Amino acid sequence: MVCGENLIQLLESGAEAWNAFRGEHPGGVMLNGLRLASAQLAYADLHRAFLQRSDLQRANLMCASLEEAILRETNLHESDLRHARIDGADLFSADLSGADLREASLAATFLKRANLCGADLSTAHGLTTGQIAEAVGDRDTRLPEDLARPASWTKGGAR
Repeated sequence: MVCGENLIQLLESGAEAWNAFRGEHPGGVMLNGLRLASAQLAYADLHRAFLQRSDLQRANLMCASLEEAILRETNLHESDLRHARIDGADLFSADLSGADLREASLAATFLKRANLCGADLSTAHGLTTGQIAEAVGDRDTRLPEDLARPASWTKGGAR
C-alpha cells in the first residue's frame, strides 16, 4: 500500500504522470480524505485506490479506472464519470447526485445508501435492480430503460 503527501501532488499534476506511477505501483494507494474538487482526472488509473470521505465534487473522471476503489462517503456531486470503469467499487453513502454516469461500467458496484438523485445512469452498464434498490434516488434520476425505478424513490430522495 502506497500513501503520502507526494501522491496528492503527483495526482494533481495530471493523469499522464499519475498513470506512469501506477504502472510502477499497481497495488492499492491510500488517498482517504483527498480534497480535489473540480480536479481534472480524466483517464486516471485509480483502481484499488482508497478514497474514503474524499471531496471530488465536479471532478472530471471521464474514462477513469475506479475498479475496486473504496469511495465510501465520497463527494462526487456533479462529477463527470462518463465511460468510467467503476466495477466492484464501494460507493456506500457516496454522493453521486447530479453526476453523469452515461456509459459507465458499474458491475458489482456497492451502491447501498449512495445518493443518485438527479444522476444520469441512462446508458450505464452492469447495473442490477438490487443495486438500484439499495441506493437513494428521485424522479430526476435517469436509469437504463431495462431497470424499474424503485417505489421508495421520491422527489426528495428520502432515505
